[in-house]
Amino acid sequence: MGSRNGDGDDSEPHSPQLPTRATDRSSADTPRPENGTSKTSKKFSRKKRQATGSSVQQWTSGWETKGRSPYHEYIHRLVDAGWDNLKAIDNHMIRNYEDRDLIVSVVDILNDYTLKRGIEIRDVPALSRFLSEESRDGIMVRLYLAEQRGKWPSSALIDAFGTRLRLDPRFFQWNINGRNNLMSPADRHRAPFTSIGFTVLDPSTPKATDTFFFRTTIYIQPDDMGHGWTGVVLFNSHLKTELSINSVLPPPPFLPTTYDNIPPPVKQKMHTFRELFLSALPFQETKVMVESPFYTIHMLFRLNRRCWSDIITTIREQDQQINSISEASVSHVEHVRKTFDVVKRGGSLGWATSISPVAIEAKAKLEEDFTHLLKQADFLWDSREKRAQLGRRKAEARWNALTNAFTFVFVPITVISGIYGMNVYEINGSTPDIWQFFTATAIMDTVIVLLLALFNFAHIATSQKRWPGAREVFSFALGRHNS
Repeated sequence: MGSRNGDGDDSEPHSPQLPTRATDRSSADTPRPENGTSKTSKKFSRKKRQATGSSVQQWTSGWETKGRSPYHEYIHRLVDAGWDNLKAIDNHMIRNYEDRDLIVSVVDILNDYTLKRGIEIRDVPALSRFLSEESRDGIMVRLYLAEQRGKWPSSALIDAFGTRLRLDPRFFQWNINGRNNLMSPADRHRAPFTSIGFTVLDPSTPKATDTFFFRTTIYIQPDDMGHGWTGVVLFNSHLKTELSINSVLPPPPFLPTTYDNIPPPVKQKMHTFRELFLSALPFQETKVMVESPFYTIHMLFRLNRRCWSDIITTIREQDQQINSISEASVSHVEHVRKTFDVVKRGGSLGWATSISPVAIEAKAKLEEDFTHLLKQADFLWDSREKRAQLGRRKAEARWNALTNAFTFVFVPITVISGIYGMNVYEINGSTPDIWQFFTATAIMDTVIVLLLALFNFAHIATSQKRWPGAREVFSFALGRHNS
């Protein structure tokens, strides 16, 4: 790891060694009490978690009544030993954020390449029991898709996955606090985990261009023996969308004699991104999924690209509607570039790759899609900058026109007043009359306008080699801006 040690030396300290992971995650992996319940399950069962209607994660002290859990103690000792880049995850587990509306979907690919959707787990004690008791016999790939309400995973969820699957704690640190100062770029690119930032239009606000951001982190752990692997996908949001997975898939071909190849009509409803990803798995080739973790999750990148496309289209439409610049985050392009970098790496350089044409084609299509998306995002922000410059020029022109209008009125009055001085009949009985003052002012105004119009006519005729119209000539003379 690229962190400094406790003495402030820039040299690389020894990396922490995670406990060796057993190949078979059956019940024999973990010693249990006589009643058959694992110690960890019993530990989690001590605290009864009652779901409430609140969408805000609560935290309480005293999650562990007799000290830290083994996995938390492992993280805490790393922090004490100098891995200060793990302080956020240590503090997070101390505060013990509780889970809200947790759903963990389990998906398996069997030895005969059959895709099997398993149970849905809705609390951490049940997840802990499943992780400690369920065997991997006959299963090549197992996916855990965890989703819960709130910004961060609960402390108990972290402990369950971290303890049973021996996960690198930097995975959870990234999920909670992002990648800031966590690893060097080289280490990050080769880590067994990566992250996808989802930015979606927020329907809960009145502004059409408001967005909501959440992070999805993916951990791929290869089996010690064989060619299988285990994946953990953490969705940091319960946000639902009207998107359908069919919108990112090619439609079935037209058959003149039958429509049997078209799926039956479905009732339009909202889906979470975990549900969308689950609905996409049957459309993929399971043999390639076993070979390539990136191919397995590539539908998440398709959904991500679709969300960005909707955002760019909405911003462009709002700009055109108001003929100005709508409110939008300036960090959108940066997020698109980060996701594109993950696509080009195939998720992580540490993941297994496949030479299957299906996997290669899927990655190539994603690179092409994100290249186009990035060009569209750059073009949008360039056009917004030009629109902003045009707006500033129009504002300056309007101000100049207003200034010129006042100038045309008051400058002749000032000049004529100076000429006439106090020789006005109504004031001191001398001539000329006051109507002559206004007549002289009007004449001077007319002369100034004609001179400016003549100057503008000569300028256009000589510089542009054409004869300007009267409206164009006098618009300049009267201080108006031609947009």
